Order: sequence, then C-alpha cells, then structure tokens
Amino acid sequence: MTGCGPAAPGQATRGADVRAATREGEVVVYINNDVQQPLVDDFERRFPKVKLRFVVLTSRDMQTRVIEEATNGEPVADVVWTSAMDTQVKLINDGYAQTYDSPEARNLPAWARWRDQGFGVTSEPIVFVYNKRLLKPGEVPRSHAALLAALRGDPERWRGKVALYDPERSGMGFFYLSSNTQFYPDAWTLYDAIAATGAPTYVPAKPILDRVASGEHLLAFDMSGSYADWYVRNHAADTAYVVPEDYHLSISRVAFITRAARHPSAARVFLDYLMSEGGQRSLLEARLTPIRSGMGAGDPAGGRPVKVGPALLANFDQGRRAELLARWRRAQPEH
Repeated sequence: MTGCGPAAPGQATRGADVRAATREGEVVVYINNDVQQPLVDDFERRFPKVKLRFVVLTSRDMQTRVIEEATNGEPVADVVWTSAMDTQVKLINDGYAQTYDSPEARNLPAWARWRDQGFGVTSEPIVFVYNKRLLKPGEVPRSHAALLAALRGDPERWRGKVALYDPERSGMGFFYLSSNTQFYPDAWTLYDAIAATGAPTYVPAKPILDRVASGEHLLAFDMSGSYADWYVRNHAADTAYVVPEDYHLSISRVAFITRAARHPSAARVFLDYLMSEGGQRSLLEARLTPIRSGMGAGDPAGGRPVKVGPALLANFDQGRRAELLARWRRAQPEH
C-alpha cells in the first residue's frame, strides 16, 4: 500500500518520499561552512539508512560546479545550501533548481521562501568582530554611526585597523556592499571613512578574524554572526563581537534541490529536516540562528532581513555592479 509506511520522525515529509529516500541511501549537500557535525549526527540518527554527505566549497566555486555539473550531465549535488543569497537566487532563476511543495515551508516567514524552490532556513545577524584586548568596552563601536564617529574622531588610531571582505573579489563582500547601500542612508559615508584608513580587504573570513585576534586589526566589519560566534568561542581571550544597535543586515542560508538531483527524495527529506523543529534545534546546536520562531535564539532586534527573491538579481546586473565597484574604488586612498 503506497500510502502506508514509516513517516519522517518529527517532520511533515510525505511517507512516499521517506521510503524512496531510504532506497536512494544518500544525500549530497554542497555547503559553504564547516559548522555541520551536529546536523550530520542528528539527521543520520533520524534517518539511519540515508547517509548525509556534506561537500564544503566557497560560494563562488559552488556556483561554478553546479553549472558545470548540469551542463555536463554529471550531477553530484542534490542540495545546494549557502549564505550567498544572491548566488542562490541567480541559480534558481537560471533553472538549476527543482520545485518542491514542502509541507514544512509554512513554518518559514514569507520573505524566506521563493517560488517553492529557494528556502531560507536561518536568520543570522551581520556583526562587527573586535579585539577585546586592545579595545576597552567603552571604545567598541556598537553601531554603524558609532564606527563612523570613531574613524572620524581618531583616524590615526584606526589606520589599517578595520578589515573587511574585498567587494571586488569576494561574493560575500559585494553582497554586503550592495545590501548596505540599499538599507543604510549613510552607507557610502561609512565606506569612504573605512577606505580612508587604508582598510585591508580579504576574500575568506578566517584570515580577517585571525588578524583581529592577533591585534594586527582592531575590528572586522560585516561578519556572519554565526561564524563570528564560532570563532569567538575558540578565541575567547582575544576576540568578541557586537550586533550593531542602529541596524544590522539579517541574512539567511538558502537551500534548494538541484534540478538533476540523483537522490531527489533524500533531498526532499533533508530540506524538510532543515525546516522542521528538530532540524532547527540542530542548527541552533551548530550555532546557526534558526529562522522558526520560538526556538530560543532569535535574530536580535533591529534586523533588516534580506529577502529571498528576485530583488537579489540586481547584484548580477553588470551595469549596477560596475557602478558600485567604481564608487568603491574612488573611495580608496591614492598610493
């Protein structure tokens, strides 16, 4: 009887998908962070016949591989899950995702769902990370306005001391630049002040935070709150972070099932798991902020959610991109 059989423990996945996932035996997930073991342990405990295999890639490499796999007819990823929201929306818009009417999606806010294809499963603040040995509590900029005032008030102290993602070479760096300039009226004034310090720029996050911990930099501008939390817990003597009090970007790690997934049922089981109460608790255990309400660790007040949807495609408009980066370059001090 096709309607009978084991249901998914603690989630609303259809029984037919659970049975098919058991036959498929595996789900391959591309991911851009390595904070994942609690999810593997809990998912495989709930679904012992479905192996969860994470492949860690940068968001840019992930995008390239998804396109190449679909083009060559050699699909590997079943689910793509990353904090690079604009890249995810671009891939979905270009036809690399399949539609899934998830019974768990009703638990997400409307801004986190798009076309029954893209699903934002976290709500993470973007924060400042600082060296707490070198910045006394009263000296820590706790808002964008306070950071601007500090840079203007003592430019020599901050020379070379604010680090950030490179908006030209880092997908996340451009994403933050684009989003801030849409949400914050004084964004360019702040970026100009940061650039005037000769701020060093990076592509991956870890070197930025390592240099904050060492004291080479005082502050890292715009870091994922989840990654910052993980880093600070491992470098507690040197670093701390603050959620800006005037406003902060709130981003979501967006997941979709690839169009040519080899394990489509297992992919649906995993996607539902991420949105289920049990999966959200595992995200919390992995220090990723759940998006479902009532989970005990919500996004702090003042968040400006970046919506999952077509507005993010503007980041791929070549004219707009060129204009933003030209404006960024003009802010750089002459050498």
